[in-house]
Amino acid sequence: MLGTAVAFAVVALPAQAQDSVTDAADAGAADGGDIVVTGSRLRSPNLESVSPVTTVSGEEFAIRGTVRTEDLVNQLPQVFAAQGAANSNEATGTAQVDLRGLSPSRTLVLINGRRLPYGSPKNIPSDLNQVPTPLIQSVEVLTGGASAVYGSDAIAGVVNFKLMDNFSGIRFTGNIAGFQHTNDSDDLRDLLDRNNARVPGAYLTPDKSVWTGFTTEVSAVVGGNIGDNRGNVTAYATYRKVNPILQRDYDYSACALGATGTGGNEFSCSGSGTNAPANLTNAGGISGLPTSFRVTNDGQFVAGSQTYNFAPFNYYQRPDERYALGAMAHYEVNDNFVPYLEASFMEDRSVAQIAPGTNSAGITVGAGSISGINCDNPFLSAQQANFLCTSRGLSTGSRYDAAGNYAGPQSVAQGVLVARRNVEGGARQDDIQHQSYRVVVGARGEIAGPFRYDVYGLYSKVSYRSRFTGDANRQRTANAFNAVRNSAGQIVCAINADANPNNNDARCSPLDYFGPQASQAATDYVAEFKSITGDTNLVNVVAAIDGNLGEWGFTSPFAKNGVAVAFGYEFRKNSVDYQPDEIYQAAASPELPINGAIEVKEFFGELNVPLIEDVPFFQNVSFEGAYRYSDYDSGFKTDTYKLGLNWSPVRDFRFRGSYQRAVRAPNVIELFSSQQLFEVELTENADGSYDPCSGATPIASLVQCARTGVTAAQYGNIVDNPAGQFNSLIGGNPGLRPETAKTLSLGAVFEPRFMPGLTISLDYFDIKVEGLVGSVNPNLALPNCLNSGDPYFCGLIQRSPGSGSLWQGENGFFRRFNVNTGSLQTKGVDVAVDYRMNLDDLGIGGGRVNFNLVGTYLDSYRTVPLPDSPTSDIYECKGLYAGLCGRPRPEWRHKFMTTWAPTERFGLTGTWRYVSSVQIAQTSDQPALTGSFSGVNRELGSRSYFDLAASFEVRKDLTFRAGVNNLFDNNPPLTTTAAIEDGGNGNTYPQFYDAAGRYLFLGVTAGF
Repeated sequence: MLGTAVAFAVVALPAQAQDSVTDAADAGAADGGDIVVTGSRLRSPNLESVSPVTTVSGEEFAIRGTVRTEDLVNQLPQVFAAQGAANSNEATGTAQVDLRGLSPSRTLVLINGRRLPYGSPKNIPSDLNQVPTPLIQSVEVLTGGASAVYGSDAIAGVVNFKLMDNFSGIRFTGNIAGFQHTNDSDDLRDLLDRNNARVPGAYLTPDKSVWTGFTTEVSAVVGGNIGDNRGNVTAYATYRKVNPILQRDYDYSACALGATGTGGNEFSCSGSGTNAPANLTNAGGISGLPTSFRVTNDGQFVAGSQTYNFAPFNYYQRPDERYALGAMAHYEVNDNFVPYLEASFMEDRSVAQIAPGTNSAGITVGAGSISGINCDNPFLSAQQANFLCTSRGLSTGSRYDAAGNYAGPQSVAQGVLVARRNVEGGARQDDIQHQSYRVVVGARGEIAGPFRYDVYGLYSKVSYRSRFTGDANRQRTANAFNAVRNSAGQIVCAINADANPNNNDARCSPLDYFGPQASQAATDYVAEFKSITGDTNLVNVVAAIDGNLGEWGFTSPFAKNGVAVAFGYEFRKNSVDYQPDEIYQAAASPELPINGAIEVKEFFGELNVPLIEDVPFFQNVSFEGAYRYSDYDSGFKTDTYKLGLNWSPVRDFRFRGSYQRAVRAPNVIELFSSQQLFEVELTENADGSYDPCSGATPIASLVQCARTGVTAAQYGNIVDNPAGQFNSLIGGNPGLRPETAKTLSLGAVFEPRFMPGLTISLDYFDIKVEGLVGSVNPNLALPNCLNSGDPYFCGLIQRSPGSGSLWQGENGFFRRFNVNTGSLQTKGVDVAVDYRMNLDDLGIGGGRVNFNLVGTYLDSYRTVPLPDSPTSDIYECKGLYAGLCGRPRPEWRHKFMTTWAPTERFGLTGTWRYVSSVQIAQTSDQPALTGSFSGVNRELGSRSYFDLAASFEVRKDLTFRAGVNNLFDNNPPLTTTAAIEDGGNGNTYPQFYDAAGRYLFLGVTAGF
């Protein structure tokens, strides 16, 4: 199979478009030809990284048609997809990178070795949209702790974007791209047709061939040398526009998939329990009234409920528009003083869209006086009034006072909740805008003897604006829903009825949720527009001195190169100002302002000691160490360190190993964020439900359910959510302590002299993070409370007092406040092979062929939920997904590239990307994971994606590129909507798998 892949992949573009497995990135770029390696501040002519560094050339952005940095970075096997363009529900509008799957907040992102700021005041991890793509020279990915060198956040590793700073000339680049997909799944198309026959218009079958998601990007770079080539000024500008992709365009995402048939081995179209027309719940226990009933299209009440297909509205790819411009400059006044400047601006606007909003399945009518439905509501048809009220002994009449004014209903259907979609208000949209400014001012040069300095100040500001539409205001909805007839027989809101002392909203228009459609006046009245503004700032001052002490005689007696040292001071301040408007702050679960800052003062040092050189069996032995002391104004102090060893017994082999202690301090949002409600997915239980205390015959006993807050009256009457979505109350915690990580890396690099151009490296990694800042997963809290009654876990569950629900209304939820939890450990092996050869040397024609393989084997991904968790609560997620494991954790991923360049002007590049299969977590026999599952969810199958691209240089200053990624239009592996979480969307994980079909692109670069 590998041979076939290699033959197919005879590929494209220049060799520099390949991933590099070499350790010394940017050799010769520093003054005097010294090497600077990502993960170190040391400069040395022979420095080789003690930690593995994967380098992606900036040329690969062009050859792969990449317009979003996240798309290229996410294809590296060390990277797990995080927030990006495919996220819509709870999207942050940012693009993030997640090394080793340890979360983006544990990955540090740098530009030229200097920090990026928080991504936004809403979400901390750095935003890759801030990286100026036209200037990217290379992307270097170092996995494993690097806190001793760079400070907090580098637990999983570092992604460093190196930019061009010596460009001379003018270069224009233009790219157009889009997706094409052939919808050829007969089973899924038949499924949609059957459901559309049942609910016309709700399950439309997409066209056979779809063209969508078109993208345009243009950029310009201009630069020139100044002062007899002693300096350079380089400036850039870029514009990008990405069009949306809707889930309705694909047969595998046009409905929210569920499971049916024996063992759940067939897909069904599922959805949400909040529908239009409405679903209703008898949460008040009215005798004889079904627990669930609904409104039919012809305005009747019937027993049962109907799910809502929310999928067609959701974005598979958010629309996005970005402007960026900036400049870089440096000038060598003399050897002692080289001032430099980096300045950049970026504005990015993206819109997240999901299905129309809901009333959260609960309308409390009036100012706490009526909880349910007034039986004299004039929108109730005769059949509905009889079904709900008359047949239950409740009067449909109204009361009037002595003056003939309306005085209220004679009867109320207490505790009847309405689950209705606000379809008239349109899809919910979050219009997200970020503006970022970043300025670096610094100077470097020689001091005295072997020492050089580098001092800079960095200021960055990210401004955030979010405008959310599509929701219905809860209080106004309650006002409008409480419709009555006044003494003149007119249908009005009760607050506007005769002589009502609460008549304070003349705009109220009565709302009909018992028919197929509400009036436009009522829709406009209940519509809610809310917004958030905020800023986050980074102030970073670094002063570093480095030098090679060999000039002063500090050299091992067995080595010819001297001891290299670096030391310095760093000050860093991150601040957040987050301001939700009054509507957000007045919500039932308010989102409150955040205003806070964290300052840290740090001292750091590094050391590289060549111990033995050019001795038999000890061609090179060197020691590397680093230390950093940090003092935070929040009251804690930390220290981190690194110990490493390189050993080359001969020039062909090098062994390397390191042990590091890394730290991540809790960020401003983790410390100070307010309490907010979010949705969380629950794992399906043996009876097919998600809340084991729901349904007429709950899977859990009354005794067990009582531990979670269920009363005897509620038992057997709690409505489950068919989408598996439940409320979760999250919030910050000022008492958080820093996370600590221990990182072990052992590797070998083979560069045989008998095969020039070949480099092979194998690196073992073991990263264990302790004191994790996080929360207790509801999938852990709920079974522990049910089975043991542990007060800690049971205290995390709050059921709605009336209905016992965990999703209807906002009074039932899981508590997920930030705490220092247990530990997370991941282990595995990275493999990198790079082979570059000239065909002339083999006598088989001209040109060159390059092969490059980067792969990762995951040996373990193990979680200890709490410090004192018993063995039964500890779980291993290698090769699993969903439930407690969240995103897919495949055992093997690789990217294999082959480039064939028969001439200097033409290149052909092929890429084989592979992801191994994963099983749903419930297939495991681990006590914390085991459980029932549907057959269609058992496995997300392996995927191979093949990409093909070509470039042709018409002349030196004019190059055309074209290509296709996912050449064979492979569909993503599918699972049910309810099984997906942690980045899932549209029945799969579109940030992880290719979910939008073939990606076709065409680009041109012209220079002068």
